[in-house]
Amino acid sequence: MFVPGIAIDPAFTHLAFSVAFAAFTFVEYVRYFALWPFGRSIHLFLNEFIDHKDSGTAILSHFYLLAGSACPLWFEGQSRLLSLLGVLFLGIGDSMASIVGRKLGSTRWSPASGKTAEGSLGFTVSVVGVAAVLWLVGAVEAFDLAAFTITTALSTLLEAFSAQNDNLILPVYGWAIGTLLGV
Repeated sequence: MFVPGIAIDPAFTHLAFSVAFAAFTFVEYVRYFALWPFGRSIHLFLNEFIDHKDSGTAILSHFYLLAGSACPLWFEGQSRLLSLLGVLFLGIGDSMASIVGRKLGSTRWSPASGKTAEGSLGFTVSVVGVAAVLWLVGAVEAFDLAAFTITTALSTLLEAFSAQNDNLILPVYGWAIGTLLGV
């Protein structure tokens, strides 16, 4: 959904992400302070989506997802592919890791983890594959495939071993590694 916007008009998509973040902040303010008439309804609605990572009084998972998708674009790097990293990692990679891990996963990274090596491989292969397709259709400029694969693989390992909210840290980490490697 965000790939065409970032590929065709990154400045407008940058603005749209910023407006959405401001709207999320306003809605969270209304929810947190239970402002009449919407605070209670918003609170009840968002409570359906709370997981163990939202343990404080503020509900931040949706902020993390939006910010993770937007941060690589907000950083305004030189590479269009790196601008898409949040969307690729969270929309494609994280989804494929979950699907492949649930359907085919048998090799757990650790006994306590729900993450599997097969899911991690699904993450890396899907992100690199979609990046190659984006290059083939002209949505991104030519890029160093080896550097991008290393960037994605290192980000995959962070996703597999981190207990933090990966929706925010994965794209930022990937963008930093990709920038250092010259993707």
